[in-house]
Formats: sequence, C-alpha cells, structure tokens
Amino acid sequence: MLRSMCLVLLAMGIASGPCPARADRISEPPAEPAPVFTRSDAWFGAASMATVLIVGFADGALRDDAWMAGGAPARRVADLVRPLGTPQVLAPGLLLGALSGRLFGRPGLSSASVRIAAAVGASGLACEAIKVVVGRERPYQSPSDIDEFRPFSGHDSFPSGHTTLAFAAATGIDRETTSGWVPWVVYPLAGLVGWSRVHDDEHWTSDTVAGAALGIWSTLKVEDIAHRRDLSKLELGGLVSGGRDGARLAVRLAF
Repeated sequence: MLRSMCLVLLAMGIASGPCPARADRISEPPAEPAPVFTRSDAWFGAASMATVLIVGFADGALRDDAWMAGGAPARRVADLVRPLGTPQVLAPGLLLGALSGRLFGRPGLSSASVRIAAAVGASGLACEAIKVVVGRERPYQSPSDIDEFRPFSGHDSFPSGHTTLAFAAATGIDRETTSGWVPWVVYPLAGLVGWSRVHDDEHWTSDTVAGAALGIWSTLKVEDIAHRRDLSKLELGGLVSGGRDGARLAVRLAF
C-alpha cells in the first residue's frame, strides 16, 4: 500500500511541478450558466452502455482467459496496482497534496487536490448506489452464469468500485494538469487496476468497463461544476490547544 500511495503522490507532484494547474488558467466564469447535462453526456452514456453490453457477452470467455493468468509475475503486478483504486490510498494522497500546496505556497495544487477529491468521492457514492440497485453476483459466486442479477440482494459486482475510483482519480489528475505525458501514465495505471480485479476473479470485465465509464464521466461533471462555481480555494485553519485532556488539533477544510 505504501508503494501505491507513493505512485499517487508522484503522479500528482510531478504533474503539477513545472506546469501550472489548469485552475490557474481559468479566467472569469461564463456569464451564462452552462447546462449540467449536455448532448455529449447522452452520447457518452449511450456509447458506454453499448460497450458494456458488447463486452458483457464475452464476460465468461474473458474470465477464463484472465483469471489468475500470468502466474507469480501477474500476481505481483495485481498486488501493486490494486490499492490505487482504494480510498485508503487515494484519500491520504489527495489530502497530502492539498496540505502541501497550502504549506509550500502552491494554491493551484491545493485547489486541484480538493476538486479531485470531490470528484473521486462523488464517483464512489454513485458506484455504491448502482451496486445496490443492480445486485450482480461476482464471478466466484456464479462462475457459470454471467447474467445473475438480483437487485437489492447485497451482491455488489457491478460496477467495479476499484476501477471507478482509479479512473476518477486518473481523469481528475489529467484534467488538472497541462503536462502531455500525464494521460499516458494515469490511464494505463487505472486500466491495470481494472485488469487486476478481473485477474483476481472479483469482477467480470463488463463490471470494470462500466466502472471506468462512470469514473470518467462523474469526474468530468464534478470538475465542470467546481470550475464554474469557482470552488477553487482551500482554507486550512489549524488550532492546537492544551488542556486537562492533553493537546487537541482541529483542522478546518473549507472550499
């Protein structure tokens, strides 16, 4: 997990290094409020649903090909990248990015970290809601039946939460930086997270495709709203006080 967190911090730190965050390049908000949902969203949703359905027909064959394939080297790669789709790695990395930007006089890094965190959080909530409604069984629960859906049953295979968070973070980092190499790093890493879930027999391939689409779309929406409403300021207030019960640290985040 420590190695995975270092990958997150490295991507954020280097990507925001010599190039300013895109937030710094945003001028006055538009006079006319842009619609939240557009025709592009409809096309993206339709294309995503079609892709999920097409991939879904091959879920069984793809599981047979990917499940535990590659031996020990593949397991090591899966173990390395899997935590990149977990809150335990993403949350500390984003919080550290916000605090570092504040402490070292880089407000662009702070505000970008906050926006990415909001987008990742929204993606995770949407993913959990869909999981509850769809109720798809995981591959190891119904290996011979790829179409086992039982809404509100507690089964939570569709969509993949790890993949959703990984692609949400990748999209946020890409959106908040100007370095041309960033997409070539963050999206393949997110793709490896999705592959690890199929390799571990935790998800069908269509689960990961749906998670990737959800993470990308929800992050773009949250980022658009955050930029339009100028949610770009991070305020950190720290208060340390002593008392009978010892020291107390209060940190206030406002944006």
